[in-house]
Amino acid sequence: GEIKCFDVDSVAERELRLADKEGVRILTLESAEYSPLLKSIYDPPPILYVQGKALDTISLPLAVVGTRTPSEYGKLIAERLCLKLASAGFSIISGLARGIDTLSHKAALSAGANTIAVFGCGLGHTYPPENIKLRQQIFEQGAIVSEFPIFMRPDRNNFPARNRILSGLALGTVVVEAAEKSGALITADFALEQGREVFAIPGNITSLKSRGTNSLIKAGAKLVDSPESILEELLPAFGESLKAKKENIAPELDNEQERKIFSLLSLDGRHIDNLIENSNLSPAQVSATLLQLELRGLVRQLSGKMYISNCGDE
Repeated sequence: GEIKCFDVDSVAERELRLADKEGVRILTLESAEYSPLLKSIYDPPPILYVQGKALDTISLPLAVVGTRTPSEYGKLIAERLCLKLASAGFSIISGLARGIDTLSHKAALSAGANTIAVFGCGLGHTYPPENIKLRQQIFEQGAIVSEFPIFMRPDRNNFPARNRILSGLALGTVVVEAAEKSGALITADFALEQGREVFAIPGNITSLKSRGTNSLIKAGAKLVDSPESILEELLPAFGESLKAKKENIAPELDNEQERKIFSLLSLDGRHIDNLIENSNLSPAQVSATLLQLELRGLVRQLSGKMYISNCGDE
């Protein structure tokens, strides 16, 4: 029979046309914009497809990954950690997957920071499809990256390869919640191979979703109990600036009720019932005070009537 062979030139031409149409930049290892961190790994992607901000303008990249089905604890920690780190100048890198990835991107966006989504498919697709709006926001405020040809579909075999780019683009990888066999742990393994820092959030020892993170800590990953444990490791100068910052972070609070609620909140994410119980204020007073603090950007409401402090050093 006749042997068919691809016309490489026409495939490349089609790819260039598609890239042009979709507003995608194609980087090679020689491109000035190609990340030096990624270039230094064992097997850097020879071609990167990028939409959004230039990769060389994105500072302090940190990968944050975790399970697609986080617990309430995992959700709260991911949001809180990424908000703090993004506010401190880190760019959050994740994989746009459901769960921890999505929460991490959203937290970075709400802090007004850069975020990078690394796709396990070509940039002609969005996976998962419900994240199409989030993808658009990341495109406007950060960058979207893939090593796969523009119209390559999401395929489960692509995701492990994608994970080496996630860790390779970053100074370190934070695993928030992960079961024993999970993509997040593959990313952590790549980070270790690449000589990068691995951080893990400890979890309840009875929780399956914390088995992966707890075993990472047992194997020597840095235990994260606050954003500062990451900052101190990656930014040696951070300790000094933190001291200086502490002197200036007490927000202006108008009255005793605000001070009371804020002091309860600054400890941790709290449910509104918990605040009512511990403040000795009426439900109406607590709701009104939270609203005032929220309007001034001092407090954020999470899902399920949970509130966290938006500032200060917890």
